[in-house]
Amino acid sequence: MPSTPRILALDTATQACSLALFGRGELRRRHEMLARAHNRHILQMLSDVLQGEVLADSVDVVACGVGPGSFTGLRVAVSVAQGLAWSQRLPVHPFCSLKAQIYAAAEQDLLVEGDHVLSTIDAQIGQLYGLWGVWTGCAVATDRSPFICTPDQVPLPDGSDKLVILGSGVNYQQQFSASRLAKAAQHGMITPDAGVIATLLASGAISLDLQAAHLLTPHYVQRNIGWKKLSEQGRHD
Repeated sequence: MPSTPRILALDTATQACSLALFGRGELRRRHEMLARAHNRHILQMLSDVLQGEVLADSVDVVACGVGPGSFTGLRVAVSVAQGLAWSQRLPVHPFCSLKAQIYAAAEQDLLVEGDHVLSTIDAQIGQLYGLWGVWTGCAVATDRSPFICTPDQVPLPDGSDKLVILGSGVNYQQQFSASRLAKAAQHGMITPDAGVIATLLASGAISLDLQAAHLLTPHYVQRNIGWKKLSEQGRHD
């Protein structure tokens, strides 16, 4: 593995389809909002960032967002990442899509050191995926796993009033029962950004956790929702 590996990163856990290549000091990225259309566009986006180069000559590691998030979206990213890595005998690096949103917010200067950040993705049917993290100024510190719950059941961190909520879960703002959450700074347009992840992995700011392509799997957070008609699901598309 070279000291500065060339990283191909992709994430389709949300309505955003994000793909980026960082190599030889250059970042090429495509990031578009493509609800339910990731599978129709992701290969063209790959071609765009490769710019005619051969994958085997341009990539050392394939990094893939494994959720939690849209069931269909996660399968798109994981299947593409597996196919690319398997065909070229490349290792993969799985990353948490919720944590990726925190890094995306930091890159946009939306966070300050010490912020307690709730990264969310709308899980539909009145629930959200969430992950609490603390922004240290250069990294995300987490001591909990991603969770899924209704907005009124979101757990709160101890002590701090420096709260920030990221991602599409802010759609449920009026249903947050805790006053501390209702007063938190909110940035609902933040989504995982493959360009940010590719850059941080290549620079060593995020450590690589390499594994074989066949071991890559989506991170589905269990939820008990039962079956509902589309008209009953309260979607926020």
